[in-house]
Amino acid sequence: MKLAKFALPAIAAGFACSSALGGISVEIVDQTVVPGVVTHAIMWDGGGTQDWTSAAMVIDLTSGSAYQTDGAGADGPPSSFVIGLVPAVEFDTYVGIIDDGSAGIAGGAGDLGGGPLSMNAPQISVSWYNNSTDDTGIVKIGNVSLSTDAQGTWSILSAGVTVSGIVGDGYMVIPEPASLGLLGIGGLALIRRR
Repeated sequence: MKLAKFALPAIAAGFACSSALGGISVEIVDQTVVPGVVTHAIMWDGGGTQDWTSAAMVIDLTSGSAYQTDGAGADGPPSSFVIGLVPAVEFDTYVGIIDDGSAGIAGGAGDLGGGPLSMNAPQISVSWYNNSTDDTGIVKIGNVSLSTDAQGTWSILSAGVTVSGIVGDGYMVIPEPASLGLLGIGGLALIRRR
């Protein structure tokens, strides 16, 4: 009976991650520009019909740091003009869509258990939004760059779906949905066998 407590949540987590990957995804970006830093693009895929309106993110680090060359730009994306002048700025940690003036910062990520707005380690806690109605395709809505010694946890909430994982050696790792589902099915098989 105790296995049921773990098996069913594992199956549910597998399905939740599968559906979450259709909207929010975390992609590793080439890290050769900034040595010692792992960069992640936070992407939204509306499938051509669903507009991205808001998101929240919490990253709790037990070690390491977030990469940020320009503290003043921490709470919003750089412009493509600035990126053209200083390409490394593209690898800063920021949220929002570059050159989309309709995006803004709402504050901290309280819904995910985060504190007030913070874009600096040990906790990044931010909620952001978009008033535009044409961001329905695949758009980059944020960027997270972490030092290669960063360890901890992360969560992103958008469109009512939360995607979570761990941070290991600077990488934001998401549990593979298929593995979680198989773990749950295996647990159910053990329960049935008993």
